[in-house]
Amino acid sequence: MNAGTQGTTTTVKIYGTEYSVRSQADPEYVRQVGEAVDQEMRRLSQNKVIKSTAELAVLAAMHLADDLFRTREQLQEALRRVGDTTDALEKILDEGSSVAVNR
Repeated sequence: MNAGTQGTTTTVKIYGTEYSVRSQADPEYVRQVGEAVDQEMRRLSQNKVIKSTAELAVLAAMHLADDLFRTREQLQEALRRVGDTTDALEKILDEGSSVAVNR
């Protein structure tokens, strides 16, 4: 089998358990993602009374998904502002070139 097609298996440790993750992503990136999940689970476990590791994992997933959605919203807003600014600059340039032609 071609490793490029199947991906690489990377071991990550999340909340005390090792997982083998097969991914086409760079192994260092996979480790960083696993570390982010581990850190979020550990952070949540310090502040809440959690009944199970599964419950903790779901809460961590919800927090990370919330962060992702908020970041996407911020990106969309920034892109909208860039588009608005670009449109305004194009209008100014168009008006400037029509003034220069009429002189």
